[in-house]
Amino acid sequence: MSTSLENRNRRNLILFILSYVINNLISGILYDTYVNYLQEVSVSIATSFWAFYGYATFIAAALLLLIPKIGYKKLVIFSGIVTSLAFFCILLFESDGIFYVTTLLALVGVQLHYIILAPFVAAYAGKAENGGIGWYTKTYYFGYIGYFLTTYLGGVFTVKMFSVRAGETYAAAKELSSRIADLGSTLKAAYIQGNEDVLLVSGIVGILALIPAFMIKEEKIDYSDTSKERVSLKEKASEICRILLSKSAVTYLIYWSLISFAMGLFTSYYTVYLNRNLHIDKATSSLLVSISYLSIVIFMILSPYVVKRLGKVVTIFLTVSLSVPFMLIIASGDSFGSLMIPVVGTALFMRAGLANLCTPAESALTMAIVPKSLRPAFTSLINFLAGIISIISGNFTGQILFTSQEGYRTAYYIAAALYALAAVIMLLGLKKYNRTEGE
Repeated sequence: MSTSLENRNRRNLILFILSYVINNLISGILYDTYVNYLQEVSVSIATSFWAFYGYATFIAAALLLLIPKIGYKKLVIFSGIVTSLAFFCILLFESDGIFYVTTLLALVGVQLHYIILAPFVAAYAGKAENGGIGWYTKTYYFGYIGYFLTTYLGGVFTVKMFSVRAGETYAAAKELSSRIADLGSTLKAAYIQGNEDVLLVSGIVGILALIPAFMIKEEKIDYSDTSKERVSLKEKASEICRILLSKSAVTYLIYWSLISFAMGLFTSYYTVYLNRNLHIDKATSSLLVSISYLSIVIFMILSPYVVKRLGKVVTIFLTVSLSVPFMLIIASGDSFGSLMIPVVGTALFMRAGLANLCTPAESALTMAIVPKSLRPAFTSLINFLAGIISIISGNFTGQILFTSQEGYRTAYYIAAALYALAAVIMLLGLKKYNRTEGE
């Protein structure tokens, strides 16, 4: 590889990371502050939030199929535009119909940016040592730093703006936020306005993601097969189906389906559970969740070393399996009495760190299962399926599991069982990919 090409690849990867980090700043607000905001203004959307995640994933996966035609850059720019636009529309048009659209738009933006990561990194770092694990790790690592910052600051900023709107001290507003359901109409309105202040700032920050996105320099060879060999549409379709429906691909899809369904039961509802089941105030619950995202940053530093020592598949199996006991501790958090906050906080920290340490390995694994020409298609297939599963999961929570507040606790038990099953399927079905050529 020539020096100029190496420099261009490295520059594009750095620019993508910058854009991704800003996108994750908004994700931290979307999955924490915004979900809590919906609990007050549109409960039906809040309790079915993961279904919207599924719809958004479906749309993002469909957009990913455009890569061989339009490239990565236009899609990265598009994701930044629709995310910021959604946050502004949330504040300008307050109605259930608008909340449906804006929730979907915001999730499409952040999810498209997320799922484009694997093929983008593979395109520009695929020939790097260890299959580009280092670049996957850097991207996720810095992205989660952004996620950590806005999850924590979003909670603090919400309480601060609540105190300003309500004419209360910060300490008083913090205490009031531990019992949102008991607030009177005036205080409830002030709390909602405090959330809206945070959403407005988030929309403004989201625009910054467009700057590095516009600076990406791509060429057609980066995303499209430039060979002049002619293959009939029928032959090409047959080859695509053969690879995408192979035993290895199907095994991974089963693994990811179980994980996606399980994630939909609790990942969007951390602070809802902590705040309304365990009665931990809003600022503290956001702090605990943000610390769990900090653990992802810490654990992900270890990812290249763990993968190098254990291999991709074994790393995924062990980290997913080891996260299960901590999910069970979170579910029984109020049984720890006065130690509840440190015990639950530690369990959140360990679960998030362990479950996400393997994320770079998962991305590298999916790109190893299929040839370069089919990476965007396989990534789309993974996310199409994840979208369907997320819709099912979201409807399950909205219509069955979360019809009572105790359902938020039961979700952890169900998810723990699904994680354990997924880990076993991963180990038994894909162990041959534990180490691929060059690792």
